[in-house]
Amino acid sequence: MSSQKPLVSVIIPTYNRRHIIARSVDSVLAQTFTDYEIIVVDDGSTDNTGEFLKKHYGNRIQYIAQPANRGLATARNRGIEESRGTYIAILDDDDLWFPEKLALQVALLEKDSEISLGYCGTMKVNGRGEMIEEIRPAQRGHIFEAMLYQNCLLGPASVAIFPRTVLRTSGLFDTGFSACADWDLWVRMARCGKVDFVDRPLVQYVIHDNNMHGDINGMAKDTFAILDKYLPLVEQGGAGADPRKRIYSNHLIHFAWQYYERNDVPQSRVLLFQALERDPSNRFPIRGHALRDKETLAMGVLRDYWNTSDPGRGEVQGKIFSDHYRQLAWEYYHQDDMENFRRCVILACRHSFPQMPLRLAVPFFTSFMGKGIADSFHRARKRLQHAGR
Repeated sequence: MSSQKPLVSVIIPTYNRRHIIARSVDSVLAQTFTDYEIIVVDDGSTDNTGEFLKKHYGNRIQYIAQPANRGLATARNRGIEESRGTYIAILDDDDLWFPEKLALQVALLEKDSEISLGYCGTMKVNGRGEMIEEIRPAQRGHIFEAMLYQNCLLGPASVAIFPRTVLRTSGLFDTGFSACADWDLWVRMARCGKVDFVDRPLVQYVIHDNNMHGDINGMAKDTFAILDKYLPLVEQGGAGADPRKRIYSNHLIHFAWQYYERNDVPQSRVLLFQALERDPSNRFPIRGHALRDKETLAMGVLRDYWNTSDPGRGEVQGKIFSDHYRQLAWEYYHQDDMENFRRCVILACRHSFPQMPLRLAVPFFTSFMGKGIADSFHRARKRLQHAGR
């Protein structure tokens, strides 16, 4: 580590993680890029984290002790305020960096001064280090509106790096948020310039019971507060649908299914209904396990909404029901449930009559001969379509 002003300041907030923080610190010390400083902000730990860090790392890190636990956003801000680097990288105390992380991300920022936020891919693992999934980055450029549809960084704050200068416009982490304070800052940074990424997984994101993203109530509260804060800045556009309503509706649907997975069906129903109130033309993604139970819930909410809606919009209502049943038909098809596949095809046709979803006609009739034959016809049809282009 350089004794001069470092190019990168690494900020590691921690709270009662004495048993795991060494892995995170060691992953920084193992970087191929070495012009950095490490600032660990101990947010009022009571498990002797400070003594452990001082004994094992000495002057290789700068250790800052908060007198009491004041929250993750406050700890990150304290580290940033004490830092000296041209670029700032955040590392959560339960995540790891791959050795090339800083080298590749610094090169990314150095080549384009208009980048206000950089990120990378993530390797999501369980507590035993077994891979769950690899998350690849996708969104780059001026993506303020896209950042409101979802946190485009897709992983933990540990994927992020940004120039210090952007903070003059964006500000620091908002201490009024808990679970989504990082997303809130990324949204503000996306308004300041371009967002770009290194298309490689450079962070190991460890999933465990104490992850902040497991706090569904906190996540929902923060999410809708952020939408209320920034959606007024999104332009409606032309005569088409208002994107602000679709964005809000999509988040309501997302949390509806999150609550459903936690067996809170009443809250799931409330949120799905609110999603329709925001955007009646939106479609619920219905997929995964317990598909018939999810269908019962979602279609019940659709019926409840449209029974209280403008009766003069019957054509719109029919299209929406048909769209949902077409989606459900394919979900049942891919789960080899031909009986429910055919049932949903029939319901889709009934709601769309006289317009028929012809794309489902061939698999519908061939499904009586078994899914294998239906798949063969489906592949042959695709080959013919491709040959005709």
